[in-house]
Amino acid sequence: MAELKRRAVTDAQKQFRRQEILDGARAYFEAAGYEGFTMTQLASRLGIVKGTLYLYFPTKEAIILALYARALEDWCEAVKVKLAAPIAGDDFIQLFYDTATTDPILIPILTRLEHVIEHNISVELLVEAKRHFQACFAGIADKTQSALGLAPEQARELILTLGVLLSGASQSDQGPSLEGEELPQDVLDFIDSLSSQRIFVTNGRRILAGIRGGQ
Repeated sequence: MAELKRRAVTDAQKQFRRQEILDGARAYFEAAGYEGFTMTQLASRLGIVKGTLYLYFPTKEAIILALYARALEDWCEAVKVKLAAPIAGDDFIQLFYDTATTDPILIPILTRLEHVIEHNISVELLVEAKRHFQACFAGIADKTQSALGLAPEQARELILTLGVLLSGASQSDQGPSLEGEELPQDVLDFIDSLSSQRIFVTNGRRILAGIRGGQ
């Protein structure tokens, strides 16, 4: 972290500094979560003054949005690799969920994106982020079209709808951890019925069937 204390002068140095901040921010986010993430603590972990962070990111949410953009890119690339060949509809829905939940920061940020994070960034940054998200989803839709045999507009509708479903379904996993607790079987069954995976997979398959039925 000694490099972070040196002043970045050239564009290359500034880009490298920004990347170092994001690398440290990701590790911190994984440990602290959204609620525990503060600019003060991030600066302390990086061994720099808080003012240095503000040279690169005006708010906590701007940093987290940058983390989300990078995680989204990684997820999109992982999905596109899996869609290089035709895939069954049910397998596609499961793949969409599994790849999205592999990264420990993607879903926690997604569930706070529109109702918290995007309210605390500039309009310019919001526009940039939306265009980036759109490009990522367009890339997946293109691969989905051939992998599932859909028309272009159907593939785009599917991907956008599944993205909304994933965000909503993931809210059901935000309750307290009950691991190790002894609960009645009926309560366990009820909790399981409300898991994000079950909600997403069940409704995702219905959505795909509906889109295909409209061909």
